[in-house]
Amino acid sequence: MQVKIFPSAIEGQVTAPASKSAMQRACALALLHSGETIITNPGSSNDDKAALSIVKNLGAQVDNLEDTSIKIIGSKQFNDVALAESAEKISFSCGESGLSIRMFTPIAALSSLPITINGTGSLLTRPMNFFDAILPQLGARILSNDGKLPLKIQGPLLPKNVSVDGSLSSQFLTGLLIAFARAAQEPVTISVSNLKSKPYIDLTLQMMAHFGYQVENDRYERFIIQPKRQSGDQSIHYNVEGDWSGAAFLLVAGSIAGKITVKGLDVFSTQADREILQALMMSKAILSISPEEIVVEPATLQAFHFNATDCPDLFPPLVALAAYCQGTSVI
Repeated sequence: MQVKIFPSAIEGQVTAPASKSAMQRACALALLHSGETIITNPGSSNDDKAALSIVKNLGAQVDNLEDTSIKIIGSKQFNDVALAESAEKISFSCGESGLSIRMFTPIAALSSLPITINGTGSLLTRPMNFFDAILPQLGARILSNDGKLPLKIQGPLLPKNVSVDGSLSSQFLTGLLIAFARAAQEPVTISVSNLKSKPYIDLTLQMMAHFGYQVENDRYERFIIQPKRQSGDQSIHYNVEGDWSGAAFLLVAGSIAGKITVKGLDVFSTQADREILQALMMSKAILSISPEEIVVEPATLQAFHFNATDCPDLFPPLVALAAYCQGTSVI
């Protein structure tokens, strides 16, 4: 197949897609909530669909409401004291979602039922040795395919003080934080070295607090998880904010090819990719920022230096931006 791309000018207004990072975390937290969760502005990407499929396979009830929001009623498998002895074996696929496999594996290990976890595409080649090492320390059994998918696990995972390497991916820590918070009976600490992508942990902790969990962040080196206070079955509402990762491409396009207005973004978001604004400012793009919208227009773009350690997903749009800047940019 050959695709021809021709230079052109663009102009218009667009609403940012829902954040995949927030949507998938909302699904995980709703799965473990003993009541119902109403998710407004839900995402519809393949990763979002994978997360919804996972929570359904783990026993949650998922309903699409008339106003396009989604209602999730948490799984009794995780919220009842006793599990049904007649329950069958469970399996689910994470598709190609790296966040889903890393987040839902320790969550699934909370169950005493045997569970098989798989994926598709590139996810099948990603190393899962982290779980081979950590889950047995927490009382859960795991059998991997030589450090890769599929994984066969059986809990229950029992939180205790552990140390983990945070340089692999912050997504592993996200999964442990949520699983520990759900099961902790007393304060427990996760010690972390070399943590990468800290803003994604900020997002995790912010959303956990919304669902009633208490976690103390000690300089991103220790996370002290408190037992959850009894909250009953009250309904929780969560609105998925716009996705800075997807919007970054739109904003860069505006700086290169024409005036673009992007709506639906939280300028105070904890999402790591909000830093695209900093890169655009450094490149001297014309920006107008308000709580309702961001307007970007072309200018004579200048080279910039940008550290993408905490926001690696910005690398592709940053490369496109740098290609149109005068001088040598460093990312």
